[in-house]
Amino acid sequence: MLHTTHKSAGTPDQVWKVLLDCEAFPSYMEGVNEVTITGEEDGRRTSSWVVELKGSEMEWDQEDVIDVERRRLEFRQTEGDLAHYEGYWQVVEDTDGVGLELNVEFDIGLPMVAEMIHPAVAKALEGYQAGIVSQSL
Repeated sequence: MLHTTHKSAGTPDQVWKVLLDCEAFPSYMEGVNEVTITGEEDGRRTSSWVVELKGSEMEWDQEDVIDVERRRLEFRQTEGDLAHYEGYWQVVEDTDGVGLELNVEFDIGLPMVAEMIHPAVAKALEGYQAGIVSQSL
């Protein structure tokens, strides 16, 4: 499990706008090769992802539940290479400013290499989070 918050100098609306534009992620996130939105209806979105991690390509489809009012995006893998992948992105604002919170549970499903791969997945996810924050300025 990974739970982290990155602070942003951007406004909550700027961070939210960048977060929702997942098809742009490959243009500024290293290792994100392709993101394609495959459907969108009534606060739900489906997408296909291709990501490179430690020289291996991973693919999955996910469903997002988008709560515009709360600026929260909940996601879960519906099909793909990971044994388990779900969590949420939350734009937060408090007395310290604006931040992007990420809470994710994942399992690659390979116990023999999990100790080596899970930290790499967590590092990549934090990198994606930092990329979103830097794009929101």
